[in-house]
Amino acid sequence: MGRSDSLYSDLMDRVPTRRHPLEQVPGTSTPIMLPYVTSICYHWYYSEKGVTDMKKSLAFVLSLLVSVAAIASYLNVAMIGEVRSLNPYFVSSSAERQLIGYLYETLLTTQGGMTVGAIAESWEVSIPERSMTVTLKERAFHDGTPLTAEDVAFSFNMTVEKRLPMGPLLAWFAGAEVINEHTVKLNFRVLNSSVIDMIPVAIPIIPKARWKDVERPMEFSNLEDPVGTGTFKFSRSTPQTVTFDAFDKHPDAPEYISGIVFHLVQDQTMGFLGLVRGDYDYIAWDLDPVLATQILQTPSRYPDMNVAITEGINVTSVMFNHRREPMNDLNFRKAIQYAVNYPEIIERVYQGYASEASLGMIPSTAEYVYDGSLGAPVLDVDLARHYLEQSDYDGRKLRILVSSTKEQMEVAEYLKLYLGRIGIEIEVDVLGHEAVTSRLQSADFDMAITGYTIGAQPSMLFYHMHTSRGEIEDGRVAGYNYGGISIPEIDAVLNRIWMSFEETALKQAFVDLQRMIAEFVPAVPICVPNRVQAYSTKRFTNWQISDVDGVFTSETLRVLQPK
Repeated sequence: MGRSDSLYSDLMDRVPTRRHPLEQVPGTSTPIMLPYVTSICYHWYYSEKGVTDMKKSLAFVLSLLVSVAAIASYLNVAMIGEVRSLNPYFVSSSAERQLIGYLYETLLTTQGGMTVGAIAESWEVSIPERSMTVTLKERAFHDGTPLTAEDVAFSFNMTVEKRLPMGPLLAWFAGAEVINEHTVKLNFRVLNSSVIDMIPVAIPIIPKARWKDVERPMEFSNLEDPVGTGTFKFSRSTPQTVTFDAFDKHPDAPEYISGIVFHLVQDQTMGFLGLVRGDYDYIAWDLDPVLATQILQTPSRYPDMNVAITEGINVTSVMFNHRREPMNDLNFRKAIQYAVNYPEIIERVYQGYASEASLGMIPSTAEYVYDGSLGAPVLDVDLARHYLEQSDYDGRKLRILVSSTKEQMEVAEYLKLYLGRIGIEIEVDVLGHEAVTSRLQSADFDMAITGYTIGAQPSMLFYHMHTSRGEIEDGRVAGYNYGGISIPEIDAVLNRIWMSFEETALKQAFVDLQRMIAEFVPAVPICVPNRVQAYSTKRFTNWQISDVDGVFTSETLRVLQPK
């Protein structure tokens, strides 16, 4: 049929046959074809009315293609976990935490390692008054109502009045008051740089009109119509997907994509296979280092797949329970430190996608306080045996608690091997994430493999290592110092950081803290895993990679374009 056959074939090649996830037939993943497009093309070729019908048909077909392209502009993201709540005050899974981050905003946020305004346009701190006065940006909630100082004050005060689990806020925040429609004043019992860095970054801003009648916020699932001010707004959810639409009233809203469909997958394998098939554009977890190596070494086997490798902010470490012997013995902790073959773990567990940790714990991503002069921990078996002989270790078997992730389990097995070489018998307890958290909170462990996320906010070390954050109340650790670290020299430096405002003094305090950590070994830093993120360029282009924040950033979402 010549030219018309070619045109028909070309047209059908351009019509997607994969249906948008929200429109799939319930209970099936079978794509629905577009037979009406076929009939239009058939009519186009066989019409006796000639050019007029051809033009009308072409216009209709093009409108269908535009419609299909609009559907295709939803980004498909795989994530692991259940979503039982979108309550920003009560997060029970990593999937919920990620979703809430797109819906809600805080006064301040971290970007590129710096604290910047999110909802806050500007702020002024008064040390004598122990207050912070914040001027708000022009913002609207997803339901169209304007954000006001009343909403901000309500969000902060409700956290105190309802005793919501926001940790340090309850101890150091006194209350919020409205100055005018766009200005709010936050009052504190204690005011320092750490409070400013933490509290305005932690509290999500919610609409007072929707939450004022919620008697029990902790029991409110907020699943039906969550409303925030973020760059995406809630559209719908099923047991398998959660869909957000771009919120066009937000200044940083995506320019080209319509929204995101988050697919809740069972495990990392299912998510990766979906990425390979083209079902997903991005997987919301760090890629297995072995798979990353395969993709980079044999790109022809993985067309359209890309791996972004950036510096990590999470320090994989051995946590000690200082409340128990011999973990409270410095000589024992030093024996552990010198027994570990750090380069071997980096190469064999992380396939080289990790950097050496500093003896001072704080990673190089925290450039403004990082002390590179301390160096990394080193393997010295003779020195490890020396310190073990000087310790109170009595030869009994010790248990190390790990999460059931591939990397943590492998690190644990290597530690078991290394410690066995110097005479320490270890048994590995592998549990799910929630079970591990419960054991840590109840201080029921000898040692544990954990990650200290301090690359973006090194001031978090106060909460991980200060004696006051490790006290046990009603059978549970009151803060995040699950190991019960109680070292006076470290407390003294943390107190200086806590009370410091002047930049030079603060930086010196962090340098001193790193030296104290290197000397007293409250935990053993193993390595800093890189962020290894996998994404597909099959359907979207213009992915942006930040050295600090990785690839799936607000900038990527703003400029990402459908092909």
